[in-house]
Amino acid sequence: MATRNPANDLSLVKQQYERLKEAVDAFYDGKVVQALNIAITVRVLLHETNRSNSLLSRVNPNYWDLPIHHLCIHPQAVFAVPLSIQIRGNGTRKIIRKSLDSPSYQLVPLREWWNAGYQPLGALRLSKKDIILTVADKDGGAHIDGKVPDTHATLSEPPFRMGVMMENAEGLFTQPNLAHNITAQCGYEIQTFLERHFTC
Repeated sequence: MATRNPANDLSLVKQQYERLKEAVDAFYDGKVVQALNIAITVRVLLHETNRSNSLLSRVNPNYWDLPIHHLCIHPQAVFAVPLSIQIRGNGTRKIIRKSLDSPSYQLVPLREWWNAGYQPLGALRLSKKDIILTVADKDGGAHIDGKVPDTHATLSEPPFRMGVMMENAEGLFTQPNLAHNITAQCGYEIQTFLERHFTC
């Protein structure tokens, strides 16, 4: 096995940044399948196991302590829909990227952003890590599993639709894939994190 040259690590981070930025931009331009590429890229940048280190750890061992924008959800919420959607009269649907300047955002250490409870499902709170890794590992980013966690199924096909009623019509509705939408917003947060701390 060959050993990677550490001098190339920052170049690898910049390549992953470009991949992430392209996928995030494409997602918000309507190519929602890009959520899979976002999940995989965030996984490469952050995820650590007993057998592998994250890419960012190779560049900065203290990367978990660096601040990142985090969307705050009310601590007593039992469910949240952290997305904005635009539905036009012709049926066109578009997910709107949230501004990090919103008062709902605060800066937290990356470790908290990745591991802390975030998306409420009743008494349970899924972390961004839970959501992103499940999208990467179950939805076809790395592979497709025949079974997925109930929590992922709930976020992927929530028991509601969003939309508008039209006069003399059935209305325009969509069932949002919250797992993919959360992944995309997290990808945007990581994109700005890399721009701030890794000169991407």
